[in-house]
Amino acid sequence: MYYSLDPPKVLIGLRFTVPILCFAELINLSRDIWPAIGIGTLALIDVLWCIWQLHRSTAIVNSCVRDILYALAFYILYLSSPNVPGLILAPIAIAEGAYWFATFNIQLVGAGFLLIGFRMWSLHHLMHTFPHPNWPIIMTLLLVISSLFGYLIRQLSESHRKLQHLYDNSLIAINEFVSTLDAHVDQSLTPDLLTGDAHLVKERSHDLALALKQELAPPITVPSVLTPREQEVLNLMAQDYSYRTIAHLLHVSPGTVRAHVASIYRKADAHNKEEALTWAKHCGLIPS
Repeated sequence: MYYSLDPPKVLIGLRFTVPILCFAELINLSRDIWPAIGIGTLALIDVLWCIWQLHRSTAIVNSCVRDILYALAFYILYLSSPNVPGLILAPIAIAEGAYWFATFNIQLVGAGFLLIGFRMWSLHHLMHTFPHPNWPIIMTLLLVISSLFGYLIRQLSESHRKLQHLYDNSLIAINEFVSTLDAHVDQSLTPDLLTGDAHLVKERSHDLALALKQELAPPITVPSVLTPREQEVLNLMAQDYSYRTIAHLLHVSPGTVRAHVASIYRKADAHNKEEALTWAKHCGLIPS
């Protein structure tokens, strides 16, 4: 995997805070502890079930609605408890909503504002107390930040998916190139090119580029500069026949053979038989 962030695991880690926050509130509660225990236990079972599903390579399901219900249940059950932050679970639900709906989720944030206002009114009119003014400001900022956090995770998840798709396709293309060109290089390119360090990858990529260039280069074609009779003489010279034998095989005089050989030397810019044959092999006029 090219990228370390796994959005589903990040989301499950975020959901794990729901039971943790519920059980942590038991410290502040001298009575009515069972609602917190019940919600925390139910949320813990929910999260463990999601982890089990993820372990089985099953796609993670949308749990936003369930966490909204946990947050609302905690809010309602502790509405008349001024020492318990009733909206403590709301940021997690809002972050999940932003993730699953791929938006800033202004609706959930607005609902959170209404719940903050209703809690302040209920504490003031029903319990004859009023929370510290910093509390609604901090809670409002927390709801906004949670929505932005969930939206950011969703964007990273989309980027993760697209880059993974590009990465997989790149590996397929590289493997096809390497498997085709391995015959033209000294050793196998695949292990070094796909798993080597940066310097080794650069070096082997250069070898791959050279092999690809050689494979795609058009074959060298040399126009025929010899006459048909000179070509016959050249073929017999390559078989190491003497001038007299060549003359006998072609039914010409030895002088005629010498004239053809001189013409071949001149066209090949050669001074002896070895140079002429080397030139002919390079031009493809005789087999190597």
